[in-house]
Order: sequence, then structure tokens, then C-alpha cells
Amino acid sequence: MSVWVTQNLMIFALVADISILTLNLSLMINTVSFYQIAKLLIIPFVCLIERFYMGRTFSNEVLATIGLVVVGVAVVTVEDLQLDISAFGALIAGVSVVSSGLQQIFVRTMQQKHKLSSYELLSKTAPAQAWTLLLMGPFVDKVVSGTWVFQYQPYYGAMFCLAASCLLAVLVNVSQFMCLGRFSAVLGHSKTIIVLLGGWLFLGDELSTRKLLGMTLAVSGMIWYGKATTSVAPQSAVRKSPSPRAMAGTLEERKALLGAVHSHSPADAHVSLTSSTGKLRGEV
Repeated sequence: MSVWVTQNLMIFALVADISILTLNLSLMINTVSFYQIAKLLIIPFVCLIERFYMGRTFSNEVLATIGLVVVGVAVVTVEDLQLDISAFGALIAGVSVVSSGLQQIFVRTMQQKHKLSSYELLSKTAPAQAWTLLLMGPFVDKVVSGTWVFQYQPYYGAMFCLAASCLLAVLVNVSQFMCLGRFSAVLGHSKTIIVLLGGWLFLGDELSTRKLLGMTLAVSGMIWYGKATTSVAPQSAVRKSPSPRAMAGTLEERKALLGAVHSHSPADAHVSLTSSTGKLRGEV
């Protein structure tokens, strides 16, 4: 593995680790509803980076959906800052959005540059992420909880919850791979809505009128964004079917080509074949 590839791998692992750590911290510090709504800002952030640093252009409809998401998240943030969350919690949520967005950009860039599938990229990056998180985890846990993880005294209830959490995490990842390519983006939006409702019903999240309005705007913007991005096909991917007139011309050229093969010498036939094939390729 070259030095350049190793450096890129380590940068990706570091960004991915920051994403994982800050997402978990955001979930621990903030309410479930604010955590889930803040994650919706990842796509607008990715679009912002792609627009100004990668030269990608977006349609007016896509820009409108992004604006709707940002407005909805802003309403929820202002409402939660007055009720439930702190400025530090909002800062952690912002760092999680930036790091998660950069991770998505790195994934796309590395796949295109090295021609890797998602599974190949995962096999290359997962070991680096695992050992870096293993090294960083105890120190982060010390800062958050005030004690070292090695000093923790396990008991039956805690071990049961830990095992159940790990099992559910595995099932979540497996179900994601099972759902990819089989269901539309509506499934993901349904998950977002269920999480928001679950935070209100079971975890005591306050749900004011303005907060509900912000959630509705943000989720509606994401649904609209999914439809806007999937309905517009790239122009390069659309191929025009040949017209009947062009098809007739192609058949006549093929007949002339066969006649040339039978009536000329092998050398002349090779020349006719090459020129006619080039002409055919130019018309297709």
C-alpha cells in the first residue's frame, strides 16, 4: 500500500471516527428529536461542498428542497435551544453534521478514484476505523463520564443491555443491506418519523406547535428532495433510439458491406470492413 493511499485511509478513518463519536455524544446530550432532525442537515451540507468545491450544479427544485430542510431544522433548533438543549449540545450536533457529510464525500470520492465497490471500500476502511476507535474510546469515555472504562464494575442488568444493544446494532446494519435496492426512500423517511414520534411518546421529548411545524417542514423537504433527485435522470444516461430512416440506412450499409466482402479480395474487404465499421460507429 502506497504512502498516499495510507494517508487517505487514515484521514478517512479519522473523519469517520469523529462522525461516530459526535453522533453518539449528540444523542447522549440532546433530545432524540433534535438529534434526528439535526442529522437531516447532512445532505444540505454535502450539496454545499459539492457546489462550491466540486463544481456540481443543482436544479432550482433541489435548491428549494434544501432550503425547506434548513428552515425546518432552524425552527426546531431555535425552539429546542429555548427548552431542552444547550449551546454545547448544538455545537456537538453541528460537528456531527460536518464530519458525517465529509465522510459521505470521502466515500464517493474514494470509490470513484480507486474504482471500489461499497463492500471493497468497507473491507479496506473498517479495520482502520476499528483500531482507531479502540484507542480513542477510553479517553473520550473518561472525558464524558469522569471515570475510566476499566474501572467500571459490570453487573447482570448492564451486561444484558449491552448485549441487546450490540445485537440490535447488528440487526440494523443487516436490515439496511437487505432494504437497499428493494425499497424506495420513503422507508428511510418513515424511520425518521417513527423516531421523532417515539422520542415524544416514550422518552418525554417536548413537542410544541412550532417544533412540530419545524419537524414537518424538515421531513417534507427531505421527501421532496428524494423525489427531485430521482426524477431527473442524467442527460448522458439517456440514449435516443434510432429512427426508422436511420435503421434503413444501417441495413443498406450492412448489405453493401457483405457484397464488398464477397466481391473483393481479402485485403480490399478488410479496408471496406474497417471504413464501414467506423462509419457505423459514428452513426450509432
